[in-house]
Amino acid sequence: YAHPEVGVTTTDATAFGRNYFGRPSAGEYEEEDVDADRDDVLEDMVALKKLAADFAHPERPVETTDAAIFGRNYFNRASALDTEEEDIDAERDDVLEDVLALKKLASDYAHPEKPVDVDPAAFGRNYFKPQEEFEDAEERAASLADAKALKKLAVDYAHPEVGVATTDATAFGRNYFSRPS
Repeated sequence: YAHPEVGVTTTDATAFGRNYFGRPSAGEYEEEDVDADRDDVLEDMVALKKLAADFAHPERPVETTDAAIFGRNYFNRASALDTEEEDIDAERDDVLEDVLALKKLASDYAHPEKPVDVDPAAFGRNYFKPQEEFEDAEERAASLADAKALKKLAVDYAHPEVGVATTDATAFGRNYFSRPS
């Protein structure tokens, strides 16, 4: 879901899939216009997969297979005007710093499982009293437990490819789709 460009892989040697459409006993099920429609749909799906991968990974360079495509650089030509001034250069540096900060924020938002990096020189002042009230301690513990559960939910939502882990030895699941009855 989150990474459509990654193919499906399995390590189970006994896993297999059966093609019910290509078996010898299968009836004739398609006509020429259905074949053409299916081919069009598959082409659209490939194009949408490429768009989804491009959207999910803007850091990748643009690739093309058309040899006739070219780009012209209007800034390095001999007749180009001098546009670089000192104040524009400083403003561009400020904008690039803002872009890097936004990129870091976007990465932090997209990957809540990453640890928080803090400058070693950063410090915080404790505005709370040293002795904590019992009710406050319970509320704080409940808030931290809620935050931990929400972080786990965010990671599970953002990364569906990560398997489900449990520590309960009695937990089990039943596959209702492949049972004989």
